[in-house]
Amino acid sequence: MRFCLPVAGPLLFLGFPILASAQAAPSVNASASHFLAPVTTISKAVDEVNVAFTVTDHKGRFINNLRPDDFHLLDNHLAPQRLTYFQQRSDLPLHVAVLIDASASVKYRFKFEQEAALAFVKKLLRPGTEKAFVVAFNDRVTTIQGLTENPSKISKALVKVNVDGNTSLYDAVIFAADQLGKIPERDITRRAIVLISDGVDTVNRATLQQAEQAAARDQAMIFALSTNSSDLEPNANGDAVLKELAASTGGSLLPAHDGSRLFSAFRDVAKALHNQYVLAYNPMDFEADGSYRTIEIVPLKRGLRTNCRKGYYANVRATP
Repeated sequence: MRFCLPVAGPLLFLGFPILASAQAAPSVNASASHFLAPVTTISKAVDEVNVAFTVTDHKGRFINNLRPDDFHLLDNHLAPQRLTYFQQRSDLPLHVAVLIDASASVKYRFKFEQEAALAFVKKLLRPGTEKAFVVAFNDRVTTIQGLTENPSKISKALVKVNVDGNTSLYDAVIFAADQLGKIPERDITRRAIVLISDGVDTVNRATLQQAEQAAARDQAMIFALSTNSSDLEPNANGDAVLKELAASTGGSLLPAHDGSRLFSAFRDVAKALHNQYVLAYNPMDFEADGSYRTIEIVPLKRGLRTNCRKGYYANVRATP
């Protein structure tokens, strides 16, 4: 794992369902960061886990006014030692990797993929808070634009992409997750991968499991935009792959097989990213032994559901 600040100081027991104390929880300001323990700024890795997640009602509408005591959290089936941070409708820094399939199979629809990707980054990127880089993949995986908050740079890079060859889908996910994990971070930072593809890897250098492991290792939420051409005859195998990648990371699978649906999918992704909660906590019985630990966040109010990554690897790494 790779964590920066905030780092919790001495233990402060609060009335949050995941903690041991029965004291009343403090009120939470929905528009501000809320620290639940004294904070110390240090530059080293610690056993602190941060998780970004969304909450929706039965109609799929985002709910963003909940408090810490509206959730129940388990890490490896255990209540954590303490919650150190909680924020509603997070405005924490966001790093996004946009992955565009540039193989020969998408040649006829690549133009609207370019246009929709550009519209997405224009809507998403806020100077000083959100940054994105763009990766095109076919036989090879190529960064066409490095990390930037400037949509015009992405626009110029997108028009230079050549469409040809096979589809190295899993390589692209692994590469993007690794690059997200290498970006220097001074604070808790959200990470996301937006993947435009039909879900079929025709290069076969890596596996689905390796792609999932990479996303989990570098804590990247995947939003998979399926370009499969028909609701009546979808690419079942490809959609199953995309759904697995998204579900394991707390993201979602969205239909994007024509221009209007792709634009709609990008709008849904931007909306989800702008309605995230973020919490951080110290796990119980944590050991940096490389094991996979599960995460469960359950809303206590009836009719609500959370969407978050399923777990993480307990590898503590020094921060850059």
